[in-house]
Amino acid sequence: MARNGIVSKIKWMPLPRTEKAEALSNPYCGFYSIFRFYIENEIMQQDGIKIDDVTIDPSQQICLIEINLIHFNEIPLSETALHNVKQIFQHFTHMERQMIVRFVYDWEGKGVSSEPKDILIILNHMSQLSSLLKEYTKYIYILQGLFIGSWGEMHNSRYLSERHMTRLAKHLYKCSGEKTQIALRCPSYWRMVFKTYQPLDNATAFTDIQKARFSLFNDGMMASDTDFGTYGSISAKDSKVYSDKWLRQDELEFQNKLCKYVSNGGEVVNECSFNDVATAIDVLKEMRVSYLHCQYDEKVLGKWKASRSGVANVLWKDKTAYEYIEAHLGYRFTIEESNVTLVSDKSGNLKASMTISNTGFAPCYHKFEAKFVIRTASFSEAYEYDVDTDTRKWIPNEKVELEAFIPTAGWKQKNYILCFRIYDPQTQRPIQIANTFSAIDHTGAYSLGNFITYM
Repeated sequence: MARNGIVSKIKWMPLPRTEKAEALSNPYCGFYSIFRFYIENEIMQQDGIKIDDVTIDPSQQICLIEINLIHFNEIPLSETALHNVKQIFQHFTHMERQMIVRFVYDWEGKGVSSEPKDILIILNHMSQLSSLLKEYTKYIYILQGLFIGSWGEMHNSRYLSERHMTRLAKHLYKCSGEKTQIALRCPSYWRMVFKTYQPLDNATAFTDIQKARFSLFNDGMMASDTDFGTYGSISAKDSKVYSDKWLRQDELEFQNKLCKYVSNGGEVVNECSFNDVATAIDVLKEMRVSYLHCQYDEKVLGKWKASRSGVANVLWKDKTAYEYIEAHLGYRFTIEESNVTLVSDKSGNLKASMTISNTGFAPCYHKFEAKFVIRTASFSEAYEYDVDTDTRKWIPNEKVELEAFIPTAGWKQKNYILCFRIYDPQTQRPIQIANTFSAIDHTGAYSLGNFITYM
């Protein structure tokens, strides 16, 4: 039976909300492993394991799938080859992982001699794969590279001219799913393909225009002053052509702006001062890195595992640098404050409010659903209220204020719990939050506090 009258007073009792010093298991970010296949069979290289028997580390949400087309570098893909790609995609989809997919013609550093001698063959391979790329767009987070170069990394290739790369990029864009990002190997390639010195901004990000879907990857991350040729020796202000590779700091600043809206990740290589702990953490933040290879370079990763993070936050100061980096790859949402108050219009309705921040290295790049939930301890009553926000724009180190107005008509109890839930409709998973709340409930919501209503 509904309570009579209007709520005239409430007592709010927030739960403690310290941050927990551990990595979260959320989609689209974290450490990843590489799984390699020749397109003509379903056997993983080098292990010789059939695709159905391939296992994935439970802690990893992202997998890099490399598919080698070298035995078709002069001919169209066969029906068997296309079937094998489908089987590979099906397996990782069944394992509920987000795929980064890279099609290559080379695993030996022989890009020019391995890739097709006619660009039309590459374009046709993209066309042949198009239906699969679109069918699995929900699970293919990123397509890395444009099929060209040694290891598919867009270097040591006959197709690095502006004309060729623009053609390949435009065609892969048409052949892939509407939400799939396409990652280019260098920031200079991004500028060259789109003929601009300006990265994405609020007006162009997350739109249907071509460049809004193109991101970056770097498999020479922090390897040297130029990241092994990723950057160059020309300052941004002195650049005369779009293909110029800028000085390191100018390129880092460009990535910082671009990667507010599209992802960045790759491999750290070549143990040196550029990947010493303090420098590495600063660079990962500036580049807005979401994903890193968990096995390469072992010397760099080993250095991080053997060193303290040294960050100012007392929670993380004595954790290893590796633990800190693992926990901050991509996005990491932390609730700072929450409250329930009476609306001032004497209607008896309530306002739920909350301050949340992203303490990770990068945004999430996906529009998650955010809801306040009001429920009783027994779940005999439960009410959901959408929060008007765009999680793609929860930028690291910026506080986000959320609120929702809560009508109380029909409530039957005095005691309620305020909860909050973030949900990814694409993977159909709740998003974990970095606070030490009691266990997430069966709906994926976190309890923020209790309140009592008085008539």
